[in-house]
Amino acid sequence: MPSLKRNLRILATFAALSLLALAAGCRGFFVNPTLTSITVAPTSASIIQGGTQQINATGNYNDGSTKDLTGGATWTTSASAIATVSKGGLVTAASTISNPPGTATITATSGTITASSTITVNTGPLTAIAISTTTPNPAAGQTVVFTAQGTYSGSAQQQDITTLVTWSSSNTAVISTIASGSGAVLSTATSGATTDVTATLNGITSNALTITVQ
Repeated sequence: MPSLKRNLRILATFAALSLLALAAGCRGFFVNPTLTSITVAPTSASIIQGGTQQINATGNYNDGSTKDLTGGATWTTSASAIATVSKGGLVTAASTISNPPGTATITATSGTITASSTITVNTGPLTAIAISTTTPNPAAGQTVVFTAQGTYSGSAQQQDITTLVTWSSSNTAVISTIASGSGAVLSTATSGATTDVTATLNGITSNALTITVQ
């Protein structure tokens, strides 16, 4: 009888271990799964200066399982002057960039495994347009070249938007059309005649530049 009871206990123990192994899927019961790759999301994003973007990291393991590594991964940036990243994967774009747009590579690392996301930092909205010319007093028939500089929110540097704006002339008897910043004074324009030139983009209108025919 003692032997029978002992055998029954052994069988019961074996059955319990078998059930545990089956419940664990056997694959990872005795060996810890190995990280094989990291997936980051999003893999690329565009944000304005001063903006933020959350990047999440997921670990993929050799037993088919996955794990959220966002808070445990080591995060780095390739260009801290363009964008920084917190230990939780939150990317913050610089409030000013000398020559936007700028790009930074944000990398999540766990052990020897890495994955990266590309962040592009653009300017904020257009806030002002300034136009100019080196020929404010052209002769009849002369071509006048205009330039337009745009000021964007959060940017320390103006951008050349000459070919992006829509040009207007208040007196079409002096300059009828302006295309890509270039317009010709009509040969019939009289001396002393004037026209006000403006440029418009995204609902923003520039200063009025007065052109006077010699």
